[in-house]
Amino acid sequence: MENRCDYCGKCCINTEMILSQQDIEKIIKFYPKKIKKKKFSFINQNGFFQLKNSTNHCVFLDNLSMKCTIYDFRPQGCRFYPLIYDIDEQLCKLDADCPRTHVFYESKQDFEKSCRNLKNFLREQLNLKLD
Repeated sequence: MENRCDYCGKCCINTEMILSQQDIEKIIKFYPKKIKKKKFSFINQNGFFQLKNSTNHCVFLDNLSMKCTIYDFRPQGCRFYPLIYDIDEQLCKLDADCPRTHVFYESKQDFEKSCRNLKNFLREQLNLKLD
């Protein structure tokens, strides 16, 4: 299937993507050059590792092609996107900032399954307490 995100990259602009330890390890392992986690991540005010931005976009976005340079081993949160979990509302939803939400989760069952997977990721990898 063709990448539904080709030539968009909107989600990579001023990203606030949280990284799990597994995400960090995967990037370090598969990045074609030697890279240290401080080059692509930082600890945010909530104590989570987060992707860095460079000139207002994710450090891994090629802003000429608007493609992710680590797409095959991108963080789990990027894989779930545009599905996000709203902690305040305690529910999964599609991010309104994504201009192509209509091409994701074609059935209610797909959406619900991905929501369960997202909540499991948040609990297991980020140690968040969810209802």
